[in-house]
Amino acid sequence: MVAPVAPHVEQDIVDLALQAFHKVDMMFSPIAWAGAPVVAANWTKSDFPPQPRTAIPKKPGVYVFVVMTELFGFPHASGLFYIGKASNLYDRVGAYTGDVNTRLIQTRRPLVWRMLNQWHGHLYYFYTITANAADAATLESQMIEAFRPPFNKRYEGVTSATMRAFI
Repeated sequence: MVAPVAPHVEQDIVDLALQAFHKVDMMFSPIAWAGAPVVAANWTKSDFPPQPRTAIPKKPGVYVFVVMTELFGFPHASGLFYIGKASNLYDRVGAYTGDVNTRLIQTRRPLVWRMLNQWHGHLYYFYTITANAADAATLESQMIEAFRPPFNKRYEGVTSATMRAFI
């Protein structure tokens, strides 16, 4: 006969599982940053989902999802999670708002779902307008090369992990 597990042990197991679920590997590479071009962009910060959504322009640009907290009055505890481009920022942000508060099984984008729902209330949407969609694609590419955000899947998994190890 197996002795029953004490209730606090079961909770400890759940707590450990949740800790692992919240773990995100970030890369901070001065080598990658050194290769980045100097580009001046005017970033606008918005809560996510943006309220009102109509404040987001219907123009091309680059958007970034950042998780931020200001615990103890320290505003710099943040992580850049995702970088994307859009020919129409308004339409593109709408594609993300549909994944908020849905069930994981209903999404075709589990990483995006995780980012939007797991850090809900601490997730911010930044965007900058570009002259055209081609400029947005160029800026997005340059930023992904420099930051390697954990929720972008630009490279195949093994290649990406190896590149992160050596960059």
